[in-house]
Amino acid sequence: MFKRMLSLLLALLMLAATTALAEEETLPILIDRHTHPELHADFAFAEDAELLEVIFPQMVDCDAILLRCGGETMLVDACKQAYSERIVNLCKQLGVTRIDRVVNTHPHEDHIGGFKDVIKEIEVGELWICFPEDVNNHMKNAVKAAGRAGIPVKTYADGDVLTLGGATIEVWKMEGTVAQMNDCSAQMMVRFGERAFLMAADLQQDGQKWLVETHGEALDADILKYPHHGIEVLREDYMAAVSPLFLVITNNHRQTAGWKWINGPQNTIPYAYTVPDLVHLVTDGTTWIAEKIPSAVKY
Repeated sequence: MFKRMLSLLLALLMLAATTALAEEETLPILIDRHTHPELHADFAFAEDAELLEVIFPQMVDCDAILLRCGGETMLVDACKQAYSERIVNLCKQLGVTRIDRVVNTHPHEDHIGGFKDVIKEIEVGELWICFPEDVNNHMKNAVKAAGRAGIPVKTYADGDVLTLGGATIEVWKMEGTVAQMNDCSAQMMVRFGERAFLMAADLQQDGQKWLVETHGEALDADILKYPHHGIEVLREDYMAAVSPLFLVITNNHRQTAGWKWINGPQNTIPYAYTVPDLVHLVTDGTTWIAEKIPSAVKY
């Protein structure tokens, strides 16, 4: 009798282990709690896991993306001046008192105009740029503000690899004229463990074509920060190369051609707009969680 009970207990333990393993194996790459909050609602990362976090403040027609990993913090782009307070309030909500690096993808006002006001409220270690310091007045103003605040200005270029904790950030940047600044904006592929997130700045058609021709399969990413605030429809070959599972659009609901595609029946990719509330992406290198979290300040 005892042997029979022991055999039954072992069988139950093996069944439980097999079930747990099966559940782990079937866990999706991305848990979309924005679109389907009921799915995998009990999932949580291990308490000791190193995480990569990506947080979007409430932005309309401009970019600012806060990344945290391994105790380091990076801000990619600094929106327009009118929205700079939204970056400051996001940092206050998250308890961020220092940004190690502000990295600018291109010096249009809606990507760098808020820098000079953000640094009045938040300590910033470095400003990283990929265009000449005198390329336009927006860049000149940011560099002057950095100089007054004693913030070192450093440069980066196509092919560089930045780091943030355990994450790597590969830079792709097309060469071109100032008139092509959107297409020449720095593209950043963030990799952490097995996961990848592509920040596409203000990329337009020519830049998309160049990326597909030069990088091909390397464009594959789990999550795409939709280029240029979702204004335009993206090239089919570019979308096929990236093949994202989730889109983040730094825009409200203006009915542009891109908006019609994103919201139309032809788009089967789930997405989140950066208004209202905060878009929060987090991964342990194996699984992503994509969700909206309440903003402490409403706009």
